[in-house]
Amino acid sequence: MADEAVWTGAVSFVLVSVPVEILPAVHEQRVAFRLMHHKDDALLKREMYCPADGSFVSGEHIVNGYEVGPARYVVVTDDEYQALEPSRSQTIQIDAFVSFDEIDPVYFDRPYYVVPREGGERSYGLLVEVMQETHKAGLAKFVRHDREHLVVLWARNDVLNLMMLHFAEAAADIQEVRPKQVRPQAARVGAITVAIQQLTGDYDPAKYVDEHRERVLGYLQEKAKQQGTVEVAAPEGTQEQVVEQEEGQDLVAALEESLARARARS
Repeated sequence: MADEAVWTGAVSFVLVSVPVEILPAVHEQRVAFRLMHHKDDALLKREMYCPADGSFVSGEHIVNGYEVGPARYVVVTDDEYQALEPSRSQTIQIDAFVSFDEIDPVYFDRPYYVVPREGGERSYGLLVEVMQETHKAGLAKFVRHDREHLVVLWARNDVLNLMMLHFAEAAADIQEVRPKQVRPQAARVGAITVAIQQLTGDYDPAKYVDEHRERVLGYLQEKAKQQGTVEVAAPEGTQEQVVEQEEGQDLVAALEESLARARARS
């Protein structure tokens, strides 16, 4: 079954606009557990407790607090916070092109695939071909889930890829972790170089398996087989927690012109 799109809209730059949708490129592999009551096998639910008056607090009486100093908070209501939220983007507007290799992997966050929506296959194919021939990646910002994201788009294997990027302020300063420089001994450098050469090969992602996850899943399956399972209902009043656009001729013409220029420069 195909993954459900996490965003639909268009990728655009200058006068070019391609209707697309974004699909996850990776799937979360964590083994998720639910908290249960050992006495009766009931699923537990989380409630917000106020230690000041010794009571549980319902959602309508909860506000957000932002710490601005020791024991000092600015109180923000849901309405105030929602007024600050950015509007959802309808378009990923590419505003600059760079070489993908220029981007430090420390900024990489989460990968996605960008695929054409119905009616946009031709323009999508042209855009992918132009980006593959020019070896360029596009930088853009867009809003998803009430958050503004910085992203890079590049074409590989005839598919448009998208990587969420961390903003510069989120990255730790490498100067703060750089170790003191000590001149290594030439003999040890040579020995380590030989060892690296002996271990050098091609990267095969299928070769590497999360052995701990496999061990946990194997144990759970065996225990379910040997000791059986219990049937429980979700806690009452809580949610289960487990962790079109037609292609215009002007669009096609613009992409074909871009492709012709890229070929002329090559």
